[in-house]
Amino acid sequence: MNGERGTMQSRVAMGNTMAEAVVGLGAIAIAIIGLANVYPWLLAAVATIALGAAFVFEAGDVGRRFASLAAEDTTGAPETSNAWGGMSAGFVSGCAGIALGILAILGIVPHTLIPVAIIVYGATLVMDSGTQSSLSEMESQRFGVRGFSQQIARESASALSSMQVLVGLGAVTLGILAIIGIVPETLSLVALLALAAAVLMAGSLVSRVVSFRRNY
Repeated sequence: MNGERGTMQSRVAMGNTMAEAVVGLGAIAIAIIGLANVYPWLLAAVATIALGAAFVFEAGDVGRRFASLAAEDTTGAPETSNAWGGMSAGFVSGCAGIALGILAILGIVPHTLIPVAIIVYGATLVMDSGTQSSLSEMESQRFGVRGFSQQIARESASALSSMQVLVGLGAVTLGILAIIGIVPETLSLVALLALAAAVLMAGSLVSRVVSFRRNY
Protein backbone atom coordinates (compact mmCIF):
# COMPACT_ATOMS: atom_id res chain seq x y z
CA MET A 1 0.00 0.00 0.00
CA ASN A 2 2.78 2.45 0.92
CA GLY A 3 4.60 1.61 -2.30
CA GLU A 4 1.50 2.27 -4.38
CA ARG A 5 0.90 5.51 -2.53
CA GLY A 6 4.47 6.64 -3.10
CA THR A 7 4.21 5.78 -6.80
CA MET A 8 0.99 7.77 -7.12
CA GLN A 9 2.52 10.76 -5.34
CA SER A 10 5.53 10.63 -7.66
CA ARG A 11 3.24 10.58 -10.70
CA VAL A 12 1.30 13.57 -9.40
CA ALA A 13 4.53 15.46 -8.71
CA MET A 14 5.87 14.69 -12.18
CA GLY A 15 2.57 15.77 -13.72
CA ASN A 16 2.69 19.09 -11.91
CA THR A 17 6.34 19.53 -12.88
CA MET A 18 5.61 18.81 -16.55
CA ALA A 19 2.75 21.32 -16.56
CA GLU A 20 4.98 23.89 -14.89
CA ALA A 21 7.75 23.23 -17.42
CA VAL A 22 5.41 23.58 -20.40
CA VAL A 23 4.01 26.84 -19.07
CA GLY A 24 7.51 28.13 -18.29
CA LEU A 25 8.82 27.26 -21.75
CA GLY A 26 5.78 28.89 -23.29
CA ALA A 27 6.39 32.08 -21.32
CA ILE A 28 10.04 32.11 -22.42
CA ALA A 29 9.07 31.70 -26.09
CA ILE A 30 6.41 34.40 -25.84
CA ALA A 31 8.80 36.84 -24.14
CA ILE A 32 11.46 36.28 -26.82
CA ILE A 33 8.94 36.91 -29.60
CA GLY A 34 7.81 40.04 -27.79
CA LEU A 35 11.41 41.25 -27.58
CA ALA A 36 11.49 40.97 -31.37
CA ASN A 37 8.88 43.76 -31.30
CA VAL A 38 5.95 41.54 -32.30
CA TYR A 39 2.92 42.80 -30.36
CA PRO A 40 5.11 43.36 -27.27
CA TRP A 41 2.43 44.42 -24.79
CA LEU A 42 -0.04 41.76 -25.87
CA LEU A 43 2.58 39.01 -25.63
CA ALA A 44 3.82 40.41 -22.33
CA ALA A 45 0.28 40.12 -20.98
CA VAL A 46 0.01 36.52 -22.22
CA ALA A 47 3.38 35.68 -20.63
CA THR A 48 2.19 37.27 -17.38
CA ILE A 49 -0.86 34.99 -17.36
CA ALA A 50 1.30 31.95 -18.16
CA LEU A 51 3.67 32.76 -15.30
CA GLY A 52 0.72 33.22 -12.96
CA ALA A 53 -0.47 29.73 -13.86
CA ALA A 54 3.05 28.39 -13.24
CA PHE A 55 3.12 29.98 -9.78
CA VAL A 56 -0.27 28.40 -8.98
CA PHE A 57 0.98 24.97 -10.14
CA GLU A 58 4.12 25.33 -8.02
CA ALA A 59 2.15 26.46 -4.96
CA GLY A 60 -0.16 23.46 -5.30
CA ASP A 61 2.81 21.12 -5.52
CA VAL A 62 4.45 22.71 -2.46
CA GLY A 63 1.21 22.36 -0.50
CA ARG A 64 0.86 18.72 -1.52
CA ARG A 65 4.45 17.92 -0.55
CA PHE A 66 4.10 19.60 2.85
CA ALA A 67 0.83 17.78 3.45
CA SER A 68 2.42 14.45 2.48
CA LEU A 69 5.30 14.96 4.91
CA ALA A 70 2.98 16.11 7.70
CA ALA A 71 0.62 13.17 7.20
CA GLU A 72 3.47 10.75 7.83
CA ASP A 73 4.82 12.67 10.82
CA THR A 74 3.08 11.56 14.00
CA THR A 75 4.49 14.52 15.91
CA GLY A 76 3.42 17.17 13.40
CA ALA A 77 0.19 18.94 12.63
CA PRO A 78 -1.00 17.98 9.13
CA GLU A 79 -3.77 20.57 9.09
CA THR A 80 -1.36 23.40 9.77
CA SER A 81 1.13 22.36 7.11
CA ASN A 82 -1.61 21.78 4.56
CA ALA A 83 -3.16 25.19 5.22
CA TRP A 84 0.22 26.89 5.02
CA GLY A 85 1.02 25.27 1.70
CA GLY A 86 -2.39 25.96 0.17
CA MET A 87 -2.26 29.62 1.11
CA SER A 88 1.37 30.16 0.14
CA ALA A 89 2.52 33.43 -1.37
CA GLY A 90 2.96 31.68 -4.71
CA PHE A 91 -0.71 30.80 -4.96
CA VAL A 92 -1.90 34.31 -4.07
CA SER A 93 0.58 36.05 -6.37
CA GLY A 94 -0.19 33.63 -9.20
CA CYS A 95 -3.92 34.38 -9.01
CA ALA A 96 -3.21 38.13 -8.78
CA GLY A 97 -0.85 37.97 -11.76
CA ILE A 98 -3.40 36.11 -13.87
CA ALA A 99 -6.01 38.76 -13.06
CA LEU A 100 -3.60 41.59 -13.93
CA GLY A 101 -2.62 39.87 -17.17
CA ILE A 102 -6.25 39.48 -18.23
CA LEU A 103 -6.90 43.16 -17.54
CA ALA A 104 -3.80 44.06 -19.55
CA ILE A 105 -5.04 41.97 -22.51
CA LEU A 106 -8.29 43.94 -22.36
CA GLY A 107 -6.22 47.08 -22.81
CA ILE A 108 -6.48 48.45 -19.28
CA VAL A 109 -3.17 50.32 -18.71
CA PRO A 110 -0.94 47.33 -19.62
CA HIS A 111 2.20 49.48 -19.23
CA THR A 112 1.31 49.73 -15.52
CA LEU A 113 -0.43 46.43 -14.70
CA ILE A 114 2.21 44.18 -16.24
CA PRO A 115 5.13 45.78 -14.32
CA VAL A 116 3.01 45.55 -11.15
CA ALA A 117 2.54 41.81 -11.79
CA ILE A 118 6.29 41.48 -12.36
CA ILE A 119 7.00 43.17 -9.03
CA VAL A 120 4.56 40.80 -7.32
CA TYR A 121 6.20 37.76 -8.94
CA GLY A 122 9.69 38.99 -8.03
CA ALA A 123 8.73 39.61 -4.41
CA THR A 124 7.18 36.15 -4.26
CA LEU A 125 10.39 34.52 -5.49
CA VAL A 126 12.35 36.29 -2.77
CA MET A 127 9.85 35.36 -0.02
CA ASP A 128 9.61 31.72 -1.11
CA SER A 129 13.30 31.31 -1.94
CA GLY A 130 13.93 29.04 1.03
CA THR A 131 10.82 26.88 0.60
CA GLN A 132 12.22 24.47 -1.99
CA SER A 133 15.45 24.17 -0.01
CA SER A 134 13.58 23.30 3.18
CA LEU A 135 11.33 20.84 1.38
CA SER A 136 14.26 19.14 -0.31
CA GLU A 137 16.06 18.71 3.01
CA MET A 138 12.96 17.33 4.77
CA GLU A 139 12.20 14.93 1.93
CA SER A 140 15.80 13.72 1.86
CA GLN A 141 15.52 12.87 5.56
CA ARG A 142 12.06 11.34 5.18
CA PHE A 143 12.99 9.06 2.28
CA GLY A 144 16.39 8.13 3.63
CA VAL A 145 18.44 9.81 0.89
CA ARG A 146 22.06 9.69 2.00
CA GLY A 147 25.58 10.20 0.76
CA PHE A 148 26.28 11.70 -2.64
CA SER A 149 22.59 11.90 -3.63
CA GLN A 150 21.78 13.88 -0.50
CA GLN A 151 24.66 16.26 -1.22
CA ILE A 152 23.45 16.79 -4.80
CA ALA A 153 19.92 17.55 -3.59
CA ARG A 154 21.21 19.94 -0.94
CA GLU A 155 23.54 21.82 -3.29
CA SER A 156 20.84 22.03 -5.98
CA ALA A 157 18.33 23.43 -3.51
CA SER A 158 20.85 25.95 -2.19
CA ALA A 159 21.76 27.11 -5.70
CA LEU A 160 18.07 27.41 -6.62
CA SER A 161 17.37 29.47 -3.51
CA SER A 162 20.19 31.91 -4.30
CA MET A 163 19.12 32.14 -7.93
CA GLN A 164 15.51 32.87 -6.94
CA VAL A 165 16.62 35.71 -4.68
CA LEU A 166 18.73 37.27 -7.46
CA VAL A 167 16.02 36.87 -10.12
CA GLY A 168 13.35 38.10 -7.72
CA LEU A 169 15.27 41.24 -6.78
CA GLY A 170 16.13 41.84 -10.42
CA ALA A 171 12.48 41.48 -11.46
CA VAL A 172 11.36 43.91 -8.76
CA THR A 173 13.97 46.42 -9.93
CA LEU A 174 13.01 46.07 -13.60
CA GLY A 175 9.33 46.33 -12.73
CA ILE A 176 9.87 49.58 -10.85
CA LEU A 177 11.93 51.03 -13.70
CA ALA A 178 9.20 50.01 -16.17
CA ILE A 179 6.51 51.70 -14.08
CA ILE A 180 8.38 55.00 -14.05
CA GLY A 181 8.65 54.84 -17.85
CA ILE A 182 12.18 53.64 -18.61
CA VAL A 183 11.79 51.51 -21.78
CA PRO A 184 8.84 49.69 -20.15
CA GLU A 185 8.21 47.22 -22.98
CA THR A 186 11.77 45.90 -23.09
CA LEU A 187 12.30 45.80 -19.33
CA SER A 188 8.98 44.05 -18.73
CA LEU A 189 9.73 41.36 -21.31
CA VAL A 190 13.27 40.84 -19.99
CA ALA A 191 11.90 40.46 -16.46
CA LEU A 192 9.26 37.97 -17.64
CA LEU A 193 11.95 35.99 -19.45
CA ALA A 194 14.07 35.78 -16.30
CA LEU A 195 11.08 34.81 -14.15
CA ALA A 196 10.13 32.04 -16.58
CA ALA A 197 13.68 30.68 -16.44
CA ALA A 198 13.47 30.64 -12.64
CA VAL A 199 10.23 28.65 -12.85
CA LEU A 200 11.94 26.08 -15.07
CA MET A 201 14.83 25.77 -12.62
CA ALA A 202 12.41 25.12 -9.76
CA GLY A 203 10.71 22.41 -11.80
CA SER A 204 14.08 20.80 -12.47
CA LEU A 205 14.75 20.54 -8.73
CA VAL A 206 11.36 18.90 -8.12
CA SER A 207 12.10 16.34 -10.84
CA ARG A 208 15.42 15.52 -9.19
CA VAL A 209 13.78 15.04 -5.78
CA VAL A 210 11.18 12.73 -7.32
CA SER A 211 13.91 10.66 -8.98
CA PHE A 212 15.66 10.30 -5.62
CA ARG A 213 12.39 9.07 -4.10
CA ARG A 214 12.14 6.33 -6.67
CA ASN A 215 15.66 5.17 -5.95
CA TYR A 216 15.16 4.91 -2.17
